[in-house]
Amino acid sequence: MTDLGRSTSEVETPVNPYSLLEAVNHSSDTAHTGWLIFLAIMTYLMIAVAGVTHTDLLLETPVELPILQVKIQLTQFFQFATVILVLMHLGLVSQLVLLAKETLEFDHAVRLLEISDQRTHPLRLELNNFFFVQAISGPQRSMVMSGFLHGMSWLTLVVLPVVLLLYVQVVFLPYHNVHITWTHRCALLVDIAMLIAIGVFLMRAETSFVNAFLRTTAAHPFSFVATTIVLSLVALFSFFVATIPGEALDRITQSVSGRHANDGSGQRYAGGFAWPFMTASADGTLFGIFRRNIVVTDTDLVSDKDLTSGEPSLSLRNRDLRFAKLDRSDLHQADLTGADLDDASLAGTDLRGAWLTCADVNELLLSEDRAAARCTSAERANLSRAQLDEAHLSGIDVRAAKLNDAHLEQADMSYALITGADFSSARLDKADLTGGISGQGTQFLIASLQGADLTGAQLQGADFSSASLQGALFNYAHLQGATLKDAQLDAASFHQAHLEGADMSGASVTAGDFRGASLWMTKIPQLEAGGVADYSELVIKPLDESETASLTRMIKAVPVRRASEHLAEVLAPLLDPAQSAVWGSHTDLARWQGMASQTQTLPPDQMKANLTEYLGKLMCRARWSNGAVATGVARRAQTPQFKGDLAGIYDRLKDPACPALSGVPAKVMKDLGTAADIARGS
Repeated sequence: MTDLGRSTSEVETPVNPYSLLEAVNHSSDTAHTGWLIFLAIMTYLMIAVAGVTHTDLLLETPVELPILQVKIQLTQFFQFATVILVLMHLGLVSQLVLLAKETLEFDHAVRLLEISDQRTHPLRLELNNFFFVQAISGPQRSMVMSGFLHGMSWLTLVVLPVVLLLYVQVVFLPYHNVHITWTHRCALLVDIAMLIAIGVFLMRAETSFVNAFLRTTAAHPFSFVATTIVLSLVALFSFFVATIPGEALDRITQSVSGRHANDGSGQRYAGGFAWPFMTASADGTLFGIFRRNIVVTDTDLVSDKDLTSGEPSLSLRNRDLRFAKLDRSDLHQADLTGADLDDASLAGTDLRGAWLTCADVNELLLSEDRAAARCTSAERANLSRAQLDEAHLSGIDVRAAKLNDAHLEQADMSYALITGADFSSARLDKADLTGGISGQGTQFLIASLQGADLTGAQLQGADFSSASLQGALFNYAHLQGATLKDAQLDAASFHQAHLEGADMSGASVTAGDFRGASLWMTKIPQLEAGGVADYSELVIKPLDESETASLTRMIKAVPVRRASEHLAEVLAPLLDPAQSAVWGSHTDLARWQGMASQTQTLPPDQMKANLTEYLGKLMCRARWSNGAVATGVARRAQTPQFKGDLAGIYDRLKDPACPALSGVPAKVMKDLGTAADIARGS
């Protein structure tokens, strides 16, 4: 039997095997104990990591170590666990290399006493039973038993440690912390490098790495190939599959696999995953078990049900929750300020009174830098049927998001980006959408925005078909190309709004305020019979060159491609000089001019009385006892251009017979009372 343990040239002096036996056995006892401790630590770590759920990752629940009952902060545990494991693995392998040197020397010395290639010398029977020593210098055994001994070494010293390192990385991956994930990758690389640099000496007695590597490869080709495959697959998986969405390695994987991140064109990650040269499974899992993104559905995450209004229930500030699935979970009054919820799913989630706003709204107003202001982002998120009543959404980015059937009553969405979002059938009664929100191409089909304040909003191409907009404020809003077909616009205000190219056919506009509104190619609404709407000072003229250029630039600047294409389509007639000129002889133009003339003939006192009476009756109707319409009327009454009796509106609202009073926000009612006192001169 050829000796692959050492070269004959390395033997200078014969060694007495009897003297080596005691040293080998003593070292084996120590190494065996170290191996058992390492195995126990790997098992302990695996149990601790396996106990970490997605709920723990979401809430940053400390990791409780089994038996010891010690709690360690989540991120610290995952940051240092792999480092400790690699150091202990290094210590064990180093100890086994020293043991291997002694054992190989013993094996060589015994072979000099054997008369055949069979390892039959009785001295081998006195070796320690540690499988590592037995695999190197034990007596002759069957191929099955010999393979088992070598397999134990290979599995426990090579495969299990690197797989456990990868397991730790995969379990922590949904937390989306790039720095800690890179710690896991670096630990894995160090461990693999250590196995290559030191592990070759586990079966060789050479002092040269090159000689040991070549001899090990020649002596154990199957083990060499298997080890290479395992280490390569683990490394590739760690770097190019177990990636965080959007990080540099993830973008490389997308490029190689021919897939790209969502750019608003409808292309998305396959289940939020980046797989090289293949697609992800339908449920977006790794091996059907592990996920790259947090999944916590149908879970009550708020322990304290008796929270004081304005008190955060839990903190998720500045968290990376992209692609997370939090459907139907309870997150009411949660603090998600500055969180990244892009592509997340929160369908049916309870977010009443939650904070999804900017950490520094003043920074947003001064610099318009959302990154510096640390604003919450939820682009392309699914918030269908979400409960967002009274939520703080100032500065939020929900472009191309789904908010159909969502409840946003009295929500603060000032300065928000809602371009291309879908609010179909949503309830935004009493919502604050001021601050020049960007909502080009946004869908509000059959939505309820009674009493909502959209002053100064950019709503070009928005669709309000059949929406309930009683008492809504669109003062100074840009509604070029918007669709308001069959909408309920009673008591709504469009003071100095831009309605060029808008479709208002079939809309009810009783007591509407259109003073100073800009019109051209605007389809006329239903004609009212009471003479309460105000069409005075209408600006009826085609767009000039600067306005046309501004709209063209706006279309190109819209970041959501679907919304940009929709805008280009609906604004094309308005931007076409030929089609625009034709409308100069359209019957709708004459009817708009006729309504403007009719308004100017009404005496101011009659207009004031009629308007106050109608608004008072409208806001106090039993069907609108939730105070939504009353809120809109109260907001409109406080504007400088209001032609009704402000004090009369306040008195009517304070009347015990008006059921809407309890539903009007306290701040709106306080401001209305102050304005009424000023109007009375008191």
